[in-house]
Amino acid sequence: MNKKKLLLVLALVAVVLFLLLRNNSHEGTDTKENKETPAATQDETVIAILSVNDMHASIDQFPKFATMVDSLRGVYPDMLLFSAGDNRTGNPVNDQYYPVNYPMIELMNRTGFDLCAVGNHEWDGDIVNLQNDIERADFPFLCANVSIPKTVNLDIKPFVTMEHQGVKMAVVGMIEIRHDGIPGAHPDKLKAVSFKRPDVVLPDYKYLRNENDVVILLSHCGLEDDMELAQANPWLDAIIGGHTHTLVENPSETNGVLITQSGSHLKYATLVKLRVKDHKVIGKEAVVLDVNKVRKEKPEIKQLVNEFNDAPALNEPIAIAKTKFETPEELGCLITDALREVSGADFAFQNTGGVRVNYMKKGPITVKDVYSIDPFNNEVVVYQMTGAQVKKFILNTYRKNGGYPSYVSGMTYRVSDDGNTVWINDNNFSTRSLYRVAMNSYMASTVNIESEDEGRSTFMTSEEMMIEFLRKHKEVDYQGVVRTQ
Repeated sequence: MNKKKLLLVLALVAVVLFLLLRNNSHEGTDTKENKETPAATQDETVIAILSVNDMHASIDQFPKFATMVDSLRGVYPDMLLFSAGDNRTGNPVNDQYYPVNYPMIELMNRTGFDLCAVGNHEWDGDIVNLQNDIERADFPFLCANVSIPKTVNLDIKPFVTMEHQGVKMAVVGMIEIRHDGIPGAHPDKLKAVSFKRPDVVLPDYKYLRNENDVVILLSHCGLEDDMELAQANPWLDAIIGGHTHTLVENPSETNGVLITQSGSHLKYATLVKLRVKDHKVIGKEAVVLDVNKVRKEKPEIKQLVNEFNDAPALNEPIAIAKTKFETPEELGCLITDALREVSGADFAFQNTGGVRVNYMKKGPITVKDVYSIDPFNNEVVVYQMTGAQVKKFILNTYRKNGGYPSYVSGMTYRVSDDGNTVWINDNNFSTRSLYRVAMNSYMASTVNIESEDEGRSTFMTSEEMMIEFLRKHKEVDYQGVVRTQ
């Protein structure tokens, strides 16, 4: 073998040895990496949740909100989207739509909601309507403190569990309960189901703590109740709340539980970030985001909203407001005047919570405006009462309204600071005389009433009476009207 061939052979041997050594080295490295791979599961995971509450059918906010959601999902691709209840009631475009509440459910589906608590206004339709919402929704409805008989078709879940980004999560739903044992809805809508207080029911779900890395309460109980629930249940990681329309601008922890609430009507949303490591939440933060500061509107959502708003029957002008309505009482006086005149009553009353807007502009009043002021479709009931019974009724409504006098037509009155005495400013009023007293069926069902009869339905809703009243009078002016103290 000549020198040239020998050098070639040696070169080939060197290459083979190099390759063998490299392969052996890679095999050793691969084995080492495989043994260390499980350590990667211990890295920190951020769970991002965007939440809203008490949207009350604010469909016009959805184009901007959808843009916000898309933008955040660009940063947090696995971001969850929660509603803490009261999606409906407040916009006739949604509430008078057929099927009822279809626009809100469709917009929530298109925006990608993951979970929704059942709010008190979810019950404003009947059970069938609520079940229709549940069936149309691409997300579950949660409420742990409602008892639903097997004979009632209503697929509400007490809680859900999920594995999200490798993190085990449980979310429990809860609804507020008033002193009368039901949420703030018309009692007739709740006859098929029953409720227990959140503070009694929530501890039953403490076992979820042992089975999950993150446990959240999706609450429609109100801020004060949420704080009390946090004090009694420190095993929760966060309470995402609603019901009281409170904007918690700087969310903080109560007894170690993060509490949030995002105002109402889709003006704000709250981004919650939970940092999870080794199956524990090691950090919590939340920031409030202003939906109205979003400049762009998602085109396909905007088009859908425009289609929903194209409702000629609702946009029909029926009267003119000569001046602006500046207070809820001015609007309440419009309602009660309509009830008293159309029903032929001597007096008419309206609960303060039944007036759902605080003011109304000067100019044309449309059918939509009427249903915005009073969206509940409650029938008007007329009772025969003595003057003494009328005074008792006024005091009972005052207490029921938490110290606020009900709006009235046919008189002016004043209630003492202690809520025990009422003065009616009418020289012709007599405690012995018999009067016809009109009110909506919600008041008739929730206020303690003493009367000379059981009341009779007029088979007209308060909205229908308002529309008839406005069509007849053509122009109205209630600026500065005050009838209660």
